[in-house]
Amino acid sequence: MRLPQIIWAFLVRDFRVEASYRLSFLMQFGGLFISTVFWYFLSGIFGGNPDVSKHLSGLNYFEWVLGGLMASRFMTVAMESYASQIRLEQTTGTLEAMLVTPAKLRHLILASVSWSFLFAGIQAGLYLGFGLMLPGVTVKLGSLPAAFIAIALTVVAVSGIGILSAAFVLYFKRGNPITFLIGNLTALFGGVFIPPETLPVWLQWIAKVVPIFYAAECVRGALFRGETLTEQLPRLGALALFSLILLPTGLFGARIAIAKAKREGSLIQY
Repeated sequence: MRLPQIIWAFLVRDFRVEASYRLSFLMQFGGLFISTVFWYFLSGIFGGNPDVSKHLSGLNYFEWVLGGLMASRFMTVAMESYASQIRLEQTTGTLEAMLVTPAKLRHLILASVSWSFLFAGIQAGLYLGFGLMLPGVTVKLGSLPAAFIAIALTVVAVSGIGILSAAFVLYFKRGNPITFLIGNLTALFGGVFIPPETLPVWLQWIAKVVPIFYAAECVRGALFRGETLTEQLPRLGALALFSLILLPTGLFGARIAIAKAKREGSLIQY
């Protein structure tokens, strides 16, 4: 089977599952609206602080954090969905059946979370839509390609960490600490909610070694500052480098974990 066919099969299956829980499905949209309003009112506190405002590159704090929220949706999905999907396939008894199909391993891994990424895109769009309903947000659509490229590269890069987390679950049969540790460090130091320049000097360097920092800045630059694709190239280059390092590392870890599980006959153990 080709990758588009596999992705479509997973999309149809996962959409039907999600849609069958209608109340939960709809409440997620309400949660996004509440989150947007929460950050809007919180921006009145942070935005009035001159020590914070001078590091927002000409944006108000609500615009700044809105860009971070949109980018972080994809980061969260890329870090958590692979491991949670592996656990789901184990508990429903479908993992072993999937792995003996003619489909390639990397295609199965990527397709299994296709619905999660599609839904993350819908959520990011809703964050922007809800934000536009509130005063203080001005969108400039002159550099949308840069934002899309940044999100795509972020998904690829952080998927390496997510796949490694899934490999951890397969190998050790336990919930893994990777996403918890990296997720919290990234949220705190990655420039999603707090400008890195407001942190102690000896901590500011952390933002430069996490993909979400560059992704959030690309989204802010494209949607709220009107930066051109050329102006975004240094950030996009950094994201491409992360992708070249992290994705092969994650896939390599997954191969090792699956090979071990097949040898021990423990694919369906959890």
